[in-house]
Amino acid sequence: MNIDLTDTTSGRINAALVRARRAMGSPAVGMVLTLVIVTDEGSHYDALKAASDASKEHPSRILVVVRRPGRSPRDRATARLDAEVRVGGETGTGETVLLRLHGELANHAHSVVLPLLLPDAPVVLWWPADPPEYPSKDPLGALAQRRITDAAETEDPVAALRGRAAAYAPGDTDLAWTRVTLWRSVLAAALDQKQTRVTRAVVEGEEYNPSSELLALWLADRLGVPVERVLSGGPGITAVRLATDEGDICLDRGDGSLATLSVPGQPDRSVALHRRSTAELIAEELRRLDPDETYARAVRFGLDRLVRGQVAEVEAAEAAQAEATRAPGGEQAPVQVVVHPDSERMARATAARLVTVIADAQTARGRAHVALTGGRNGNALLAALAQAPGRDAVDWSRVDLWWGDERFLPDGDPDRNHTQAREALLDALALDPSRVHPMPASDGPHGDDVDAAAEAYAAELAAAADGASGDGGPGGAVPAFDVLLLGLGPDTHVASLFPGHQAAKETGRTVVGVRQAPKPPPTRISLTLPAIRAAREVWLLAAGEDKAEAAAGALAAGDPARTPAAGARGRERTLWILDEKAAALLPASARG
Repeated sequence: MNIDLTDTTSGRINAALVRARRAMGSPAVGMVLTLVIVTDEGSHYDALKAASDASKEHPSRILVVVRRPGRSPRDRATARLDAEVRVGGETGTGETVLLRLHGELANHAHSVVLPLLLPDAPVVLWWPADPPEYPSKDPLGALAQRRITDAAETEDPVAALRGRAAAYAPGDTDLAWTRVTLWRSVLAAALDQKQTRVTRAVVEGEEYNPSSELLALWLADRLGVPVERVLSGGPGITAVRLATDEGDICLDRGDGSLATLSVPGQPDRSVALHRRSTAELIAEELRRLDPDETYARAVRFGLDRLVRGQVAEVEAAEAAQAEATRAPGGEQAPVQVVVHPDSERMARATAARLVTVIADAQTARGRAHVALTGGRNGNALLAALAQAPGRDAVDWSRVDLWWGDERFLPDGDPDRNHTQAREALLDALALDPSRVHPMPASDGPHGDDVDAAAEAYAAELAAAADGASGDGGPGGAVPAFDVLLLGLGPDTHVASLFPGHQAAKETGRTVVGVRQAPKPPPTRISLTLPAIRAAREVWLLAAGEDKAEAAAGALAAGDPARTPAAGARGRERTLWILDEKAAALLPASARG
């Protein structure tokens, strides 16, 4: 039975449900939960079909919320609720209400849904796509015991996983995680049968496949061994290899359906690992409504802790490349290259990565030191961070912000990096003013004496340095920056260290005044390479075809005085984050 209601209310919908139930002779007491689906007009059919199939195992009241805010000011100012009530037929023992919220009502979906929830029954909320940044804090999400998202349906699935980690609350889960249940079961059974020590693992799967990432994170967390995430042609996850003292345990699924399990000392076995439908995944999620602690540990383990590779066979070549790009002195981390399709996705993914690293630093050490950069890519990153999922997971009052360089201009000048950072992000954060450390301005206490201003900033850095700081040499110490951000100039300059300038050759001081810079303004303040190299992690950002030659040249160069970017290395990680245009001239072996 179908009942169409136009310009209706939640009360009338409830009355229609009661009438339909009486007419069908099937009371609602047999339903075990309410499943709320938040989707759009174009996707609601597939989502509803999957939910209806799952409800055959879990009799449910299904509420489908379709928001239609309208495009014109007149449409947005209206508020109307249309509904379609379905009982019996394809809904089986359950019932379905399709809710279309027009105009201003689209922003208040929880007020419509709340009266329609089954009394004393669990509530599960599913966003097939476009979930809120914080599912648990969303007005609809706050009604649910279980909140289901799907990172695979986002534009950048890997960045979405970083957002899931930062925003996680008990009850959150993701269909990308549900898709690896069979893989986890087979691997756990294989390890139970073969009591042996695992020394490392490899997970092969498609690029931008969040299930591959989550399976690798689960293995890394549970086994406590290095796990390499290797790209393959798919479909989905294609293989997992566990290196043991007795040989490799391998689960290989090349065709997306039937897998082969190889265990040392045992004959190979065929295992059914078909790619399950959305209905099967939803049905699995509805079987348990308690918090999934295993998912929580996996998603929060840290994507940056996985080893990245293209194919397993080039492992030795990558190690050789890493050694070749290691900075002079042998104490700095080799370059790792991450390439994103375009500058916009690069900024969003880097913002999510930065949130994760800051949160990890605060967990480990109680605070975080971050050195910001300006320029096109630095400001794009800050703007993306302002909109990043999980941004509020960071306690910004315990973040110390520094700058890698600054234009020596009056305070508040629109060309100063500090001014641009405030406009893009900082004014919106709950920062502790005493922990924001802009470089001196030309109208400050040192006047136009850029050298005195640089010395003052070096003293401020030294005062903030602690036992974990990097040694800046005779000129003083600096804090151990958890992340130091740098932009790459077309001439390979970083910070305000330009090729051939004396500042790029500085080996003692941590901060220097720069005069006659080849780009305006000519007078600047900059960290030196010794200060940069004291950072735990150095991230170099470059986007656009005008950076391609510089990126390729800096990767191959060895003399920082001539190619300053070649000397910018972190102690624990050196990460080059590029878009496809900036990476166009890199050798294939360098791309991660």
